[in-house]
Amino acid sequence: MTHVTTTPSSDGTPVEGAAPATLARVRGSRAARWTWGQLGLLLVLAVIVLFTVPNPSLAIGMLIYGLWAAGLNLLVGYGGLVSFGHALPFAWGGYAAGLVLLHVSTSVWLALLVAVASMALLSTLVGAVCLRRTEVYFSMLTLAFAQLGFFIALQWDSVTGGDDGLAGIPVPTLGLGTGIELNALRDPLTFFLFTGVVVLVTFAGLILFTESPMGRVLQAIRENEERARGCGYNTRLVQLVTFVLAGTVAGLAGGLFAMLNNFVGLQPYWLLSGVVLIMVILGGRSSLFGPVLGAVVYLVLESTLSRYYASWQLIVGAIFMVCVLAFPQGLWGLVTQTVPGLFRRRRSAG
Repeated sequence: MTHVTTTPSSDGTPVEGAAPATLARVRGSRAARWTWGQLGLLLVLAVIVLFTVPNPSLAIGMLIYGLWAAGLNLLVGYGGLVSFGHALPFAWGGYAAGLVLLHVSTSVWLALLVAVASMALLSTLVGAVCLRRTEVYFSMLTLAFAQLGFFIALQWDSVTGGDDGLAGIPVPTLGLGTGIELNALRDPLTFFLFTGVVVLVTFAGLILFTESPMGRVLQAIRENEERARGCGYNTRLVQLVTFVLAGTVAGLAGGLFAMLNNFVGLQPYWLLSGVVLIMVILGGRSSLFGPVLGAVVYLVLESTLSRYYASWQLIVGAIFMVCVLAFPQGLWGLVTQTVPGLFRRRRSAG
């Protein structure tokens, strides 16, 4: 089997005939140079959110949405697979965790384990079907499954509560002999710290995946799937593993969100999928940290504008279009590429 790690030239530009993995690393972004620095940036961002966001529930929600968006970026940014149905594992992960807390145990570990395991299984089944098609057909299939999941939740009211949602979810406990409860109303700091630890650990796992041989092959597939397949790689298997991992992270985020609100509501999944996709694009697809930043910025805009304007979505949409047109690499790309490029041009002009 042909190895796909051809070395780029000394100036960082890809050489003629470079392998797909090399092209992905070189062309993708300077964010690859940060790698583990992204974890430190996430920690800094979490501290800033903790001390600057006055609403504790909003601060915790920023971490949860950031984790959800980072997981989606495995598909969008690293795999080149645009999913319009990523709200499905998020919502059903919430239902799974809520049902465990309601009927089995108040252990946060058991609830999250069931949410993660069940969404891994669901994502395997959904991904096996959706990945039989590519590009826009893949996106439409994910949207179709999200709509299917919505109507199942609507009709299966004996389990999901239907229109009324899954209400009365009890406060989860950490256990381990401590008896600590995760209650966002009575003790938001404990909930925030717990969520922060979960997000940081999961984020580190995502970095490990993107830097692993399979993660490099995924980026090679994004650049040229035919060439990666010609090198002997099972491209469908790599994409399926990525799809399952992204769905598992979404299920974890959904379980945390259900515990935050003690409720799982029935919302149009295609709208939720659009929101998280906006967060990814707004923050930047070239790194895992970018979508987290995009989630924080989006939720800040939503929280601020919705207090003063009834049509706040129109303003957010206009801001999003301006950012996409002016900064196609997103906010993180603006920080790592556009701004340094401007400084270099000024220096060369001087």
